[in-house]
Amino acid sequence: MDAPPCRPTPPSPRALPHLPDGIVEDILLRVPADEPAGLLRSALTCKRWARLMADRGFRRRYRERHRPAPMLGFLANLVRTDGVARFFPTAGFRTPRADRDGYRAHDARHGRVLLNRVPGTDLPTGHQDSASALIVWDPITDEQRHLPLLQLRRREVRNWNAAVLCAGTAGGGDDACDHLDCGAGPFRVVFIGMNAKEIFAHVYSSESGAWSQPASGELLIPGEPQEDDPIDEAVPGVLAGNALHFVFLQDTHILKFDLATESLSVIPLPHRLYSWCMVLMAMDDGGRLGFAEVDNLNTLTLWAMELGPDGNVGGWARRRVIELSTRLPPRALRNSPDVVAFADAVDVVFLETTDGLYSFDLKFRKGTKVMGHRFYDVVPYTSFYTP
Repeated sequence: MDAPPCRPTPPSPRALPHLPDGIVEDILLRVPADEPAGLLRSALTCKRWARLMADRGFRRRYRERHRPAPMLGFLANLVRTDGVARFFPTAGFRTPRADRDGYRAHDARHGRVLLNRVPGTDLPTGHQDSASALIVWDPITDEQRHLPLLQLRRREVRNWNAAVLCAGTAGGGDDACDHLDCGAGPFRVVFIGMNAKEIFAHVYSSESGAWSQPASGELLIPGEPQEDDPIDEAVPGVLAGNALHFVFLQDTHILKFDLATESLSVIPLPHRLYSWCMVLMAMDDGGRLGFAEVDNLNTLTLWAMELGPDGNVGGWARRRVIELSTRLPPRALRNSPDVVAFADAVDVVFLETTDGLYSFDLKFRKGTKVMGHRFYDVVPYTSFYTP
């Protein structure tokens, strides 16, 4: 009886023809930015692919193709750790250090996170001498910079807020950074302080390593004692246009810091709001200020600021109304949710519900449970991750 014919032996991987670099690069450029694990697996495939992905030109083209930067996760200041921050991934990305012992997350923008020292907490062994009130941290590289303590002289600070941003943002114009590859570049930190008499601002520059002289103003809002309506320290500011914006704890106004002139002013809101049930947001590709709120009927409303002919605030308009009762499970709606954070450029808000923390995609009107822990604050993190 004749033996069955032998099947041909498949060629070894080394015998397979190599694809041209241009074709390989075109394949890699199609890996979704919000699935960074795919890029990591590709980089581990072979040294040639890793070399192609390490090229600055490839990284630039990849980011231009997939702009804006995706949300890689968020930091939550947890109740069980007395407010210390922990990083929770929402994509296939893992930071080298998920827990930030001794620090809480305060703000995040342009690939950087602003942390501030939690009073009364212990720092890791060997870090006590380097304790600083503010730190700027890159969750991807784990690099960080301790900012010098702000010398406030005789100024009493009752309340404060702060924001980190790329140095190329300040001033705007044609030379403004597109924020596709500026994570390792210079940055600024804007500190807003408030006391019984005035609101003032200092700007830190990573290039000079120093804080600026204060810009200040007596920003008493008509009919409202300033000391009775402090800046909300727990709500991150938002960058819209060429200005940072912050909320007061309970008022009808928003605080604006113009990055070009380094001046302070206030913007009226359409009605009285409370900072724990609304968040500021950037709309129209970051060029327009807006905010989101949830009422006691589980309705999420997005508002956009309108400009008058003179360039000043002309009013507010409802942009979108979303009924959460048809978008979230009943267990999340035993009480009306609170909107607690906004992920810049990706149109995602975070909702605190009776079932935990949900991220809500405004484009697809879809909610996803992302955490069950109790928390004080949430800070979304957006950035490109190209290994």
